[in-house]
Amino acid sequence: MYFKDTNYSSWRIQNELIDICASSIKEIILNEISTIGFFAIMCDEARSYKEEQLSLCVRYAVGLNVFERFLGFIDVSSGQNATQIYSAIMHYFEEQNINMEIVHIVAQSYDGASVMSGHLNGVQAKVQKQYPAAIYTHCMAHQLNLVVLDLCKSIKVINFKRK
Repeated sequence: MYFKDTNYSSWRIQNELIDICASSIKEIILNEISTIGFFAIMCDEARSYKEEQLSLCVRYAVGLNVFERFLGFIDVSSGQNATQIYSAIMHYFEEQNINMEIVHIVAQSYDGASVMSGHLNGVQAKVQKQYPAAIYTHCMAHQLNLVVLDLCKSIKVINFKRK
C-alpha cells in the first residue's frame, strides 16, 4: 500500500534511526569489552544547561589494535562527590549488563580535579580500591591545556609590524 503523505525524513524518524545506530555501536563495544575482559576508562565532567554530565570513554585492545570509544553521558546532577561519581560509573556498567566482577578496569584517566584524581578519596582511589591494577594517569589533553594556559599567561604582548 502506498502512503502519499509518508515522510521518512521527519525529525522523529531521524532521531529513531540515530538511536538505533547508537545502540548497535554501543552493543558492539560492550561485547568487545566483555570478551577481552579488561579495559581503561576516561571520564570528564561538563555542565549542560542545568544538568551535570560525565562523559565516559573506554580504551581497549582487540588483537594489536587499540580503540578509544565514547560510550555515553552519565547524569551526575544529583551529586558530584567522588563516591557519587564512582557509583554512577559502576551503575552505568551494571545497566549495560557488564559483569564488573569478571571484566576489570586496568587503567583510568581523568582531569586534575581532586574529586576525580585525589589519591586518598578521589574517584581514582575508589576505582583502585576495587581494581588494584587500575593505574591512574592524568589526562594528556588536560595536561596540554594546562601547559597552553600557563604559556599564554607568561607571554608578553608583542606588537607585530606589517611590512
